[in-house]
Amino acid sequence: MTEINIDNNFDKFEKEKLCNLLQCSLSDLEKITEDIDKIVDSSTSTYEILLKILQQGNNIREATLIGILCGKYLGYNEAKDQMEDKIKQKLFDAFNNQNR
Repeated sequence: MTEINIDNNFDKFEKEKLCNLLQCSLSDLEKITEDIDKIVDSSTSTYEILLKILQQGNNIREATLIGILCGKYLGYNEAKDQMEDKIKQKLFDAFNNQNR
């Protein structure tokens, strides 16, 4: 699975603005992204993800950021899986047409 990386998701200016908005340090922001990886990897449903976000005791701003990044992460993985399935199906169809 793809990991959420603070450097891949935000440029330096965005990181500074997020830290100011969340009233946290850059290391706190990096910890948030590490938490996202753990949450998504260990959860099977949206309900479980939301429950884990709320159980962490983050403030509402941090929880919102975590939710947004989890959505981005899950959307990316779902799109990747759909593309892989389409490619596999096209290869299967091409192979079957060749054998006829």
